[in-house]
Amino acid sequence: MDLTGRRAAIAGVGPGLGRELALTFAAAGAEVALLARNAAHLDEVAAELTPGVLRLPTDLTDRAQCAAAAERIGAVDVLVHNAFTRPPLGSLGERTAADWHAAVDGNILSATNLLYELLPRMRGRSASVVLISSISARRPHPGSGIYAAMKSAMLTLVQVLARELGPAGIRVNAVVPGYIESDNLEAFFADPQARRDAEAGTCLGRFVTAREVAAVVAFFGSPLSAGVTGQTLDVNAGQWFG
Repeated sequence: MDLTGRRAAIAGVGPGLGRELALTFAAAGAEVALLARNAAHLDEVAAELTPGVLRLPTDLTDRAQCAAAAERIGAVDVLVHNAFTRPPLGSLGERTAADWHAAVDGNILSATNLLYELLPRMRGRSASVVLISSISARRPHPGSGIYAAMKSAMLTLVQVLARELGPAGIRVNAVVPGYIESDNLEAFFADPQARRDAEAGTCLGRFVTAREVAAVVAFFGSPLSAGVTGQTLDVNAGQWFG
């Protein structure tokens, strides 16, 4: 994957997939700008990259902060949106209007705020936007109602944006990761048998790695996918949904 000469803005940089996205794009030759609310996470990932890499502590729910970040980034060829807010778990009947508003801000508006601030800097560059959804959009985990709804809405957002931005030559696609191997999974699958059952439900008999997901995102950000827009690709080791 050769991304030499392309500039990528990666939002939602931190441990796990966010870190792997930054490393994958940089290894492919892209100039990367890193965005996240947590400055410490940005510092940790930036330390693994070329000295002087652009790191931008940014609250993506704040349009003014997104505008300031866009000014710093300048022209951009790829925007990867990996940032998200995980709402409280529980029945939808227990959730408040404030819970819903925070979820929309953290998962949907955070994507469009940065996109539309960068848009003038993406026009005419055959640019690509890649949104990261979640397996929750396909198979909601008990109690994850609002989060699942947000990640499902993101898949419709991809099609809306693809149609809206297509005339400007900007492509928009989504990646839907399955369960990603990480230390966090140990807490998610408190019952080891539940994890084994979930792994057995995939064609490959395992979960995917962050690097495998990041490689597909890089494909969508590269000229190799020049004719692809408005699409969603599941990266889940062959987990079928019934």
